[in-house]
Amino acid sequence: MPDGERKRTIAKCCSCNSAYAVNVWTDGTIRPIGRRNCDCGSTVFQIIGDSSDIFIQDDKVD
Repeated sequence: MPDGERKRTIAKCCSCNSAYAVNVWTDGTIRPIGRRNCDCGSTVFQIIGDSSDIFIQDDKVD
């Protein structure tokens, strides 16, 4: 996994169109949360919707 800040959003697999909650890393890497690839085996994902919908992950719990 890439190092650095990550953001969370929704993306779809470019092969089978399955949707996943994903981490988007600062280098542009998109990975489903908790896995490395889609159930179909693909590792290529496309963010669904407007890229402004991506939000920063906040690991802090109040």
